[in-house]
Amino acid sequence: MSRRASLTLLALALPLLLRAAQPQFWKIEGARDFLDGVTEGVSVDSEGRVRLSPASSVVHDPESPYVWCLTRDKKGALYVGTGNDGKVFKVESGKASLFFDAEELEVHALAVSPDGRLYVGTSPDGKVYAVDANGAATPFYDPSDKYIWALAFDHAGNLLVATGADGKIYRVDKKGEATVLFTGPDTHIISLATDDKGNVYAGSSPGGIIYRIDAASKAFVLLDSPYREVKGLAVGPDGVVYAAVIDGKDEGPRPAPTLPTPPPSPAGGVFAEVTVTESFSAASPSAAGPSSPMRTGDLARSGATKGAVLRLLPAGEVETLWTSAEDIPHSILRTDEGILVGTGNKGKVYRIRDERTWSMVASFPSDQVTALFPGAAGAVFLATSNPGKIYSLEGRPGTHGSFTSKVKDTETVSGWGRLRWEATIPTGAEIQVETRTGNTGAPDATWTDWSRPYTHKDGDPVTSERARFLQVRAVLTGKDGVTPVLDSISAAYLQRNLRPQVASVLVHPSGEVFQKPIGVGGEMEILGLDASEAPEPRPGAIQRPAGTSITSYSRKLYQKGIQTFSWRAEDPNGDTLVYDVYYRAARDERFRLLRKGLTDAVLAWDTSTVPNGRYVVKVVARDTPANPEALALAGEKESTPFDVDNTPPVVTAALLPGKPEKVRATVKDDSNIIRRAEYSVDGGRWREVHPTDGINDALEESYEIALTDLSGPGPHIVVVRATDLLGNVATARVEVP
Repeated sequence: MSRRASLTLLALALPLLLRAAQPQFWKIEGARDFLDGVTEGVSVDSEGRVRLSPASSVVHDPESPYVWCLTRDKKGALYVGTGNDGKVFKVESGKASLFFDAEELEVHALAVSPDGRLYVGTSPDGKVYAVDANGAATPFYDPSDKYIWALAFDHAGNLLVATGADGKIYRVDKKGEATVLFTGPDTHIISLATDDKGNVYAGSSPGGIIYRIDAASKAFVLLDSPYREVKGLAVGPDGVVYAAVIDGKDEGPRPAPTLPTPPPSPAGGVFAEVTVTESFSAASPSAAGPSSPMRTGDLARSGATKGAVLRLLPAGEVETLWTSAEDIPHSILRTDEGILVGTGNKGKVYRIRDERTWSMVASFPSDQVTALFPGAAGAVFLATSNPGKIYSLEGRPGTHGSFTSKVKDTETVSGWGRLRWEATIPTGAEIQVETRTGNTGAPDATWTDWSRPYTHKDGDPVTSERARFLQVRAVLTGKDGVTPVLDSISAAYLQRNLRPQVASVLVHPSGEVFQKPIGVGGEMEILGLDASEAPEPRPGAIQRPAGTSITSYSRKLYQKGIQTFSWRAEDPNGDTLVYDVYYRAARDERFRLLRKGLTDAVLAWDTSTVPNGRYVVKVVARDTPANPEALALAGEKESTPFDVDNTPPVVTAALLPGKPEKVRATVKDDSNIIRRAEYSVDGGRWREVHPTDGINDALEESYEIALTDLSGPGPHIVVVRATDLLGNVATARVEVP
């Protein structure tokens, strides 16, 4: 359980008239939030705690883009293998010198023999050189393989050479005589490790297989992993094997990218620094070589697992200690405090423990951490690439570090409240937090300068200028090995109030209403209608016009005299809205209040309260629930005109003089055109009749009904029914002798 307590978020310290009623809070908390920012001189653990990272210093700058490998001799001299120039530097007593310059472009492997000679493995056209203490080099072993990926010495003092593209391990004695120790099905053996029992461990690519080769040269597959490359191996005295693996396998054919060709040095011998970055491609390496830092522009991100650290127990169990979809392991080193893993593409070093906790120990201004090697007194030497440098990582915390957050987009120009943070600050340590703001998505010259430091973790008002974007920087200071621990940072802000918008107002067909979900009492209620106005409902089937939508409401009913409106509104700030609805006659300019303070975006209006005629409604959306009255804003929209007509038409009917088999009917309406006329004989089915002019399109229509189907003795009763455009119905009765 995290030892952080929940922050109590207090009211903002801005004047009342300068703030909305609903502040929002940006909280930086947890490992993901801190790792998303920029860390310099600080570490982040799996519990989301930020502390000063181990002190580090630059040991050597070889002025090369890549540093591939490191090793030390018994006297403490450090050897550095580089590319694109195939050089080996020697760092001794704080001074660096060129020790060996190979003909090949890359030095991927170094090893010091028990007698103190340095062995150098180069690529391409792989060779192994032996270099004495004076830097005199002689070719030691020249296999047919193109790449020399790893070197190690076995318990008998023989040199082990891991190669590609034939995927072999050679055992070379002191005289340079070689025998093939192992040939695998993969094209590359890229990592080696040994133990005190004479076992050799090897990792392959592109199959991602981990082998154990015993003292009798018997090979055994420890793990056929779900990854493509085993970048590094480390073996503990208890026989536990740790593996840094990359590039999760997927289904389907495997593309075969080639190892990038390093660019040549420019004329004049001056080296041109080349910035490269790690390939995120899920493709497997080909015969040309396993994955390696690639040029910027070859980057291809996906959501797949990019790297992991596995723990292989002697009994055969395999545990996954750590995975990442962003960081790719390049190097691994076992220490007493856990496994150190150097990663790309942000130049980080992680410490991973058997109980699956981890810490991002340090980050460096390079893209990859490509090699790790133990130093004295708990220190670790590490090599970076893009650019290539050598660092020393000490066992004690540094004295200064910082965390810079990602940019927070508040979506509008915002005012700032208080900044708070939660931390443990021992005596001699300090945390200061700063802010800056701007109105561009990335900080530039238009942003404010960093504010003065806020020193009260319980809350200081943010002094940076009102803006849309906010960034936070925490500066940690320690002394004599004491480090503060930062758990979280929170900032309160208030968005500038933006006007609500009513996007549309929909006028539903007259009489169409929507039933609320049945409550506990089982009574039917009409959505949007005051209970005091609700008449007795008359269910009916009405075809909803195309384009209307009240999808969250219950079933549709018909209720004479009710006009339903629904609307769609939104608030850019996400504020809660209330609605006022006004109406006016179409020829009038003055709106009158119909309803105030509605919380649902629907209104059912009993139009019997107004005269027949043509009307318009206006919906006003207000954000007053979330803002003081003085700062609240409103948006509005008018509906299309609609008709109100609650008066049925007048129907008159009579027999034509001298023609008892014909009925003449006249229908008049004072507001709407006649939509339909029908007649029924002796209670039979209704039959539609058309007007004498052929079309129902006027306020008054005449009809002649020929009674050709009378049967049986009279008298007969003929009923004429007329319906206007809004569904008002009237009838008339004629008796036929």
